[in-house]
Amino acid sequence: MANNLSIVCTGYGIKAANTSNIDSFLYNLQKGICCLEVIEGVGPNNESNILGLINDELEECEKDKKLKRLPRVTKLGIIAAKEAIQSAQINIKVKKVGLFFGLSLGNIGDETFQKAAEHILADEYRKIPVTLNHIVNYHSITAQIGAELGVNGVTRSISTGCTSSLEAIEEAMIYLESGKIDVAIVGGTDSPISRGVTYGFARTRVMPFDQPLEQGAVPFQEDSKGFAMSEGSGVIILERKEDAEKRGANIHGEIVNIVSNNDGIYIFSLDEDGEKLKEALAEVTKDRNPDYISSQALGIPINDQIEKRCSAELFNHKIPYTSIKSMYGQPFGAVGIFQVIAALLSVEYNFIPPTIRTTKKGYEEMNIVTETQYKEINEVAITNHGFGGNNCCAYIQKYKA
Repeated sequence: MANNLSIVCTGYGIKAANTSNIDSFLYNLQKGICCLEVIEGVGPNNESNILGLINDELEECEKDKKLKRLPRVTKLGIIAAKEAIQSAQINIKVKKVGLFFGLSLGNIGDETFQKAAEHILADEYRKIPVTLNHIVNYHSITAQIGAELGVNGVTRSISTGCTSSLEAIEEAMIYLESGKIDVAIVGGTDSPISRGVTYGFARTRVMPFDQPLEQGAVPFQEDSKGFAMSEGSGVIILERKEDAEKRGANIHGEIVNIVSNNDGIYIFSLDEDGEKLKEALAEVTKDRNPDYISSQALGIPINDQIEKRCSAELFNHKIPYTSIKSMYGQPFGAVGIFQVIAALLSVEYNFIPPTIRTTKKGYEEMNIVTETQYKEINEVAITNHGFGGNNCCAYIQKYKA
């Protein structure tokens, strides 16, 4: 991506497990709080599973009759976006605004979708909701978020698996650099936790069934059987640096570059060497010295070993690695934006969030941060890998006036 203009973040918002807003996200990251929980009896053979659930009733949306009808994933996006706009203290009504949202599984976890599938199989036509076509259409999620925010300009939905929200940032940056928009509202939202999704991943043996929190869904841990599904939404506000400075915005950091590619292999196979992820990380960190890597490691050994290879071959294990998925699990299309917000908070408040719960078994040679480190943080690299083979790496740096 060309870097003719500097793109900065002027606002952020989040809704996640045990996390109601940015303040609670910052607290959890600094304190190393595990926001996951063991839920009994949800596996295909009544096993327990480790999940990142939002346990409140999303009261912000339940008071409005129209919003109450919306799928959960849309409500999450609205809540995070409103906090981000408020954080940026910007009047989007007088700007050329673009809306970019990353989604991986859309409404597949929504109860209405799940019940509709059952009615279809039972040939119960009259029980199919009239809203079904919108529920299965990914872009309806983004469009409704935009409608609630009052944004009706450039509106894009990006669905590339778990890299979706990082690639939404990549697209937004192109629009900002071209001058087609002045402000980008960029986010990711997913709420996949359901029987169907659980059973699907169970068939590929990447669920931490019957493992306690000390063992399961632990990044950089040889004994972890799989990842923790979670839900949530994160949103950032992006502007050109000169525009943000002109209006006196509080700038949280700069998005320097984003690089994406695809493994290019048979879709029903696994990429075991991570060559394309390594290429993306090498490109995004070229001639740079990140203070740490915010890793896509999530507790699937075959996946996390790729991070180990990158650490060895690119940095000789000298650069610290950490994974916030140890605290938040994998919110699919929202995970990239979670990592970006965490990195922005990191450079703003000068700390490295820890990879909690790991003993580093099988990863002893890596420089893994297991306790919060408070130190000067200027630059952070992010790695992301998505179901379907996309890889995406980002580079964040501290704002300099």
